[in-house]
Amino acid sequence: MNTMPTVPGTPSGTPPGTAPGGGGTGAPSVSEQERRRKKRGKGMTLRVNILTAFAALLSITVITLVAFAYHKNSTSVLELMGRFVERVSASGISSSMALLDPVETSVQATAQLAALDEAKARDGSLFPYMVSILRTQRQLQSLYLAFEADGRFLQAFPIPPGASKFGANDARPPEGSAFALRTVDRKGGKYSDVWVYVSDRGEEIGRETSDHLNYDPRPRPWYKDAIATRGLIWSDLLVYTSNRQPGITAAYPIFAADGRAIGAAAANVSTNQMSDFLAGLDLGWSGTAFIVDEKEQLIAHPDASRTVRQDGLKYSLVKADQLGEQVITDAFAAYHRNKAQTVSFDSGGQRHLGSFNPFPAELGKNWLMVIIVLEDDFVGTLKENSRDLVVAGFTVMVVGLLLVALLASWITRPLTLLTHEIQKIQRFELAGPIALHAIVAEVNELIHSMNMMKRALRTFGMFVPRDLVRELVASGRPIELGGQDKTLTVMFTDVADFTSLSERMAAGDLLVHVSRHLAAISECVAEEDGTVDKYVGDAVMAFWGAPIWRDDHALRGCIAALKAQRVQALMNAEWASQGLPTMFVRIGLHTAPVIVGNIGSAWRMSYTAMGDGVNVASRLEGVNKVYGTQICVSQAVLDAAGPSLLARPLDLVAVKGRKAGAQVYELMALREGDPNLAPTPEDLEICRLTTEGFSAYQDRRWSDAIALYEQLAALAPADKVPAIFIERCRHYLAEPPPADWTGLFEMKTK
Repeated sequence: MNTMPTVPGTPSGTPPGTAPGGGGTGAPSVSEQERRRKKRGKGMTLRVNILTAFAALLSITVITLVAFAYHKNSTSVLELMGRFVERVSASGISSSMALLDPVETSVQATAQLAALDEAKARDGSLFPYMVSILRTQRQLQSLYLAFEADGRFLQAFPIPPGASKFGANDARPPEGSAFALRTVDRKGGKYSDVWVYVSDRGEEIGRETSDHLNYDPRPRPWYKDAIATRGLIWSDLLVYTSNRQPGITAAYPIFAADGRAIGAAAANVSTNQMSDFLAGLDLGWSGTAFIVDEKEQLIAHPDASRTVRQDGLKYSLVKADQLGEQVITDAFAAYHRNKAQTVSFDSGGQRHLGSFNPFPAELGKNWLMVIIVLEDDFVGTLKENSRDLVVAGFTVMVVGLLLVALLASWITRPLTLLTHEIQKIQRFELAGPIALHAIVAEVNELIHSMNMMKRALRTFGMFVPRDLVRELVASGRPIELGGQDKTLTVMFTDVADFTSLSERMAAGDLLVHVSRHLAAISECVAEEDGTVDKYVGDAVMAFWGAPIWRDDHALRGCIAALKAQRVQALMNAEWASQGLPTMFVRIGLHTAPVIVGNIGSAWRMSYTAMGDGVNVASRLEGVNKVYGTQICVSQAVLDAAGPSLLARPLDLVAVKGRKAGAQVYELMALREGDPNLAPTPEDLEICRLTTEGFSAYQDRRWSDAIALYEQLAALAPADKVPAIFIERCRHYLAEPPPADWTGLFEMKTK
């Protein structure tokens, strides 16, 4: 990053003297010299000459110094302003894309769920799932399904708080309504449109019907484009009648088993949140930011009400040049004329800077983030201060040489220090205010303005992680593919005998069943600041220690596993009371160095972890199958987590694919902390007997080990561990192992 030069000190020197010299080849005559002397007059006194010379010299010095300082400072501020505008633009684009990316995933997931069981999708069984998406993605105006055969249409809306008009009849929704569930049916050529209003807990509060809208989704552009492209599409910008705000639609086809497109899932995305983000930007006194599409229609604006125009009962989108602001018209003219993303132009006799940054190509839309700022909002104070400094310099000249020198020093020193502060701002070093004070009020105004700029930049840093902002500012590079070595705690979960479970349940019911299980596991991970890496069918992979480092990542992973075990037990009790199948969840935890970072391609990245430590965690989940346990952890996990855990030793195991063995433990409880995870007296006794029994087994005290494991079997009849070790010990009593026996058990399966 380039740094600004410091303001030089006051130049010094003496007025140039006038060297005597004669004219021509000979000296003038005495009479000629006298005539010249009388013509010039007596001249000024020495005092006046000194004061005049100093005044001239000081005038030149002051003017030069002010001009030089203004040029350097204004250049630096303008450069900083340009960078600031570009970063704000990138932040606005990133924030906007963050609203759109999860919508694509949700629409595709909804379409895939509908494809699994079309009948359940058509009868409204997916409404609870659709409502759950609306709860988490506030930018959605609605989520809906449409079917090709008869135009059946199911749509879920979140009802804005305080809405006075909503639904088919544009009336006030029932009190307590949180969501509206709409079903359009066209059976037998008859049209019906039923709206059901439900509370936040899913309880029906009221309903209404309509037969005059006659809505058929199949001719709609979003539906036809999704069917034609057989993939995800984003519609053009439109105005939603429900909230009179602009938005776009994401749609994805629903495919039958034979590959036919039988319908489409779609979601309407309101751009209100983009407008809210723009309204929070600090771009000076007169700066503005907005987003337009390829037709230069407003997608988002700090004043969201200006994005839509009403003509009678008709609502239409507003173009940027229809806002009635000359500066915007001039900005677009300069943009079209220069064909550049950043343009400098004049409007209303003032200089402005315009930034026109395109959205990423993967969006498939030619959107622009437009930012327009007035240069004087950033350098105007410098101009005023420069004029005031000139006046102050000439005033000080009248007081005297000493006072002038003193005041000059007091004036220039704050400016020099302020230039260093500007350099710090360029490096995004924004900690604390600029603690400077000058005797000139205008300089203090400049310091105050710079402090306001620092606060504005700190506010910008709140929109994205501050460390990430600092890294991007320092490097000047976007986020790229790559990873780093880190020691993480990795967890794998799996549902026992899932194949049998899937055979006993219909596909739609199974999806709801598994989704609830995965949601419970994910919530436990999130509560302990973990990262859910991926879902693989009924399995979950998660890790702790990245992207946010936690010193207690191993302990957090163990607590999350114990919470997941408890939550699943509560769900199993509920399911059993309802006659539904239960799930036995096996969990594996391992702490090891892995590679974690952005892995994938330039088009699609995934933040994930990979390496041998990840494989070991996966194998530890499978160890539960052999010993009938639920949570298996490695020695590395216990070493990193500390003494807060209650765990019993299971065996010295070499998981499949590895020759080296490692001690494996069953995680049982949390000794201190959450009382719901605390051990029972029975847990403590089981842990004691297992520990002593396994110690005797490793010491080849077969009879002692058998006695301890028999006590364990009597205490916990359902425990598989005692039977395994009793059988081994009896075998070794009859046929003792060789001298180099270590007790290592090699697993042959995952």
